[in-house]
Amino acid sequence: MTRPLLYCGLSVLLLASCAKDGATPAYLQLGIPTAVTEGGQAASCKVTDCWVYLNDQPVGVWEPGSRIPLIGSGSARLKVIAGIRKDGVTDQRIQYPYYATWEQQVELVPEQAVSYSPAFHYYDGLSYWLADFEAGVRFDTSNCTAVMLPVPGDGTLVGEQTRVGRIQLDGDHPLYLGISSGDPFYGTDRNAFLEVDYRSDVPLLFGAKYTAGGVPYQVGYAYAAPTSHVGSDRPWNKIYINIGAPMSIPGTSDMRFFIRAELPSGTSSAEVEMDNIKLVQR
Repeated sequence: MTRPLLYCGLSVLLLASCAKDGATPAYLQLGIPTAVTEGGQAASCKVTDCWVYLNDQPVGVWEPGSRIPLIGSGSARLKVIAGIRKDGVTDQRIQYPYYATWEQQVELVPEQAVSYSPAFHYYDGLSYWLADFEAGVRFDTSNCTAVMLPVPGDGTLVGEQTRVGRIQLDGDHPLYLGISSGDPFYGTDRNAFLEVDYRSDVPLLFGAKYTAGGVPYQVGYAYAAPTSHVGSDRPWNKIYINIGAPMSIPGTSDMRFFIRAELPSGTSSAEVEMDNIKLVQR
């Protein structure tokens, strides 16, 4: 299960302890993490925090790119747990429950650095619902004017195959509401996460659509912020949404999730692209 950020202050305490005790640390240069699917293929990820352990002792929570002091020499066991920002919220930093802990035997030499970029593997035996747009669009539209279409990708996203989903919004098509198609979800794990790769000119709203007591409901849960442009480039972003929270309500039927995009007032057009929309649970 997910756990909150507990060890933020350990890095400061560790540095103070090093200075007090006169110990000479070795260093870990923490690179940019990657993710690997059960089949061994590269997958996109956005690991923003790393829980680091040396010989099962906590060393602190660090951002990728950090130079981390490690007290010890010789052979040691290094472990890193992947942390993400739940629902894209900066102060909701948790350990992601579906990436296995990365482990590596390391040789520590005081004053010298070892460099590693953890590759986090998904746990075996997980359940997936996936829209990767290679075989069409797995969303039904409802009460809206815009549609999502599979289009050729530009190859800039890790794990991208050949197609992504694109929504074009304009004055004649100002609203998109896509509802997950196929069989409804039953018994969704409260810790289920929706992973979404996206780049968008507008905010995206994610939520749950279901029926309770014969009455249909549509409940928004989390927003994905618009992405920025870097010159002519449009970098991808990734968000991890704890969609199990609104989708595990007891006594409901026809449970699905939805994605909503709307053209802001005063804007003539906007574009949204998404890929690898993946609901992950045990």
